[in-house]
Amino acid sequence: MIRDVILPQLAMGMSVGTIVEWALREGEHVEREQALLTLETEKVATELPAPHSGFLHIVAPTNVAVPVETVIAKIADTEAEYRQLVERATVIGEGAASGTVAAASSAPRQAAARPATERIRASGLAKRIAQQRGIDLAVITGTGPHGRIVRRDVEAAGAEVGRPVAAGMPAAAAVAASRATMRERARIPITGMRRTIAERMVKAKTTAAHTYAFFEVDVTKLVDVQKTIRAREEQLGTRVSQVAFFAKALALACVEVPICNATITGDDIVAWDNVNMGIAVALPGKGEYDSALVVPVIRDVECKGVLAIDREIKEFIARARAGSLGAADMADGTVTLSSTAGFLPGAWAVSTPLINQPQVLNFQPGSPIERPVVVDGQVVVRTMLACGLSFDHRAMDGEPVGRFVRKLADLLTNPELMVL
Repeated sequence: MIRDVILPQLAMGMSVGTIVEWALREGEHVEREQALLTLETEKVATELPAPHSGFLHIVAPTNVAVPVETVIAKIADTEAEYRQLVERATVIGEGAASGTVAAASSAPRQAAARPATERIRASGLAKRIAQQRGIDLAVITGTGPHGRIVRRDVEAAGAEVGRPVAAGMPAAAAVAASRATMRERARIPITGMRRTIAERMVKAKTTAAHTYAFFEVDVTKLVDVQKTIRAREEQLGTRVSQVAFFAKALALACVEVPICNATITGDDIVAWDNVNMGIAVALPGKGEYDSALVVPVIRDVECKGVLAIDREIKEFIARARAGSLGAADMADGTVTLSSTAGFLPGAWAVSTPLINQPQVLNFQPGSPIERPVVVDGQVVVRTMLACGLSFDHRAMDGEPVGRFVRKLADLLTNPELMVL
């Protein structure tokens, strides 16, 4: 028997997943519940087990976004069934008329040129690198799934080629020759977590009707309350952050204006009772170019106190930076808080945060700063908080957003209201 392996939907709103790595090679025998692949979705990697035992035929290549409920592999009970399977198999993303897909080859990467009529199977990145370096894909044997040419094959085939510019050389050739004199500092493949972030951000920007609001809030009393609580840091066992206060105020404002605590699913706007808040967490990379961002979700924030919220935020930050978050930790968010306090501490700094789809609102507080303001006709020094807000105009208009901003500002200005 030959059975399908389906890409599962691991969380609400998940529409695609990216296979980072197959744990086994094409044709290898896999045992049920053995690690089969690493799947990346919602910017976390999750290891999936094999649902059946048998001989593995890989259908979906790595680093390609695959829709949920798609067949990503097949498992044959016997070797004879596996051989019949690969004779008629087609890789995801290639037409059914592309012919037989061969298993990954262990032959040398540099090989005789293919017949002109044979289609060359190569990843988009491999094609781009080959074009940039002047390498003929026809003389390369792929080592990816089903003989597909991947990046490592092209890089092994030769170095970047540069030629001098001759008089009368066509403009395109002159540009190519000029580029050969440029010194490349780094080449960072858009793969793995970076690819997931890129795809989700582009989708958010091109799908949601982003609309922005910027405002300032007097948080002098809130800062005083935070200082009072921090004086009991040893007794409480934690140093309560301002983000915990921002999260509590955001949750209560969402309760007051429920359309702001909603998601868009198909043609429906779904308003939620639970305020499940995504907290954007920056992940410093091991090198200069591999930083990332994850958004773990704290559930039922409207029902929790500031101290409990603070502890959960710190626990998620620690787990995120230790790489121990799972898909469930990122699921079911209804609103997002994304602070820019670390951008330029002590200065006015907010941006236009992208909406974390399928949600409809992203709140972005900056850093509280002391500055002179006019209060009751007198110039006084107050602590002011710059705030940015993105909302999806498909789900709401200016009137509910105005009510939401007023409620949020009232809570941040008068923190005692958060305990009523």
